[in-house]
Amino acid sequence: MLPIDLQIIKYFFFEKPIYHFKMRPYFKWSAYQELNDALLKFQKEDSLESSKLDNTPFTIFDLETTGLIPEVGHEVISIGAIQLHGLQHCRVEKFHEIIRPIRPVPNNISDLTGIEHEDIKNARPFIEVFQRFLEFSKDSILVAHPAKFDMRFLQTMLKRWRLPSYDPYVIDSQLMARWLLPGVNDQLDQLMKYYSIEQLERHHALNDAIMTAELFEILLEQTIQSNINTYTGLDNVLTPFKLNRHPAMKYYNKDWS
Repeated sequence: MLPIDLQIIKYFFFEKPIYHFKMRPYFKWSAYQELNDALLKFQKEDSLESSKLDNTPFTIFDLETTGLIPEVGHEVISIGAIQLHGLQHCRVEKFHEIIRPIRPVPNNISDLTGIEHEDIKNARPFIEVFQRFLEFSKDSILVAHPAKFDMRFLQTMLKRWRLPSYDPYVIDSQLMARWLLPGVNDQLDQLMKYYSIEQLERHHALNDAIMTAELFEILLEQTIQSNINTYTGLDNVLTPFKLNRHPAMKYYNKDWS
């Protein structure tokens, strides 16, 4: 893989125009207009902000991508999600879709995720899959591990597609672990071991979402035991932890989309 600086140059001068050229036909699809309209109409459900965490609908989700930095052209190739309702320990619905990206999926990513080129060939494009995910996650709080990565990826994808932004309520389960378990490694694999959670095959969007949901249930229970009972209360507690950025996150503030 090229160093990040060379990836930036390659994307800006060579790949970005190719992306836009290949995306142009999709702008005429009805699915594109439907997603555009849905995002324009999207509004946070106000009641979620103050609803009790033990009785709040959550959509725990995970992305598989062609790389780590969407600003240099990396794309989402799979979304997996599972819904929970507070502490009722009831997994209501599951969502899993493979996405056909604009550019070919590198062989190393195919090997890592288990997503075959034939799967990609038969998959829907991003605009169709994200529309389905919007409907699936409607009126719920999103949860991801780490949410900073997944939400930034989605926002950059939408910007690349010249679509409106997306700003739902989001909880970062990695920040929850950082707050509740100071000194403990907050990576998903390590937290799975810490809590003796059964580990499914990794780098599969639905599997990772299911494992994150298992972890989130535990962290949510500990949060409520700490007398934090609403989304607003939790967001206030986690805000200081959002300021501790990984050095690689400096690239996420650039606008190369």
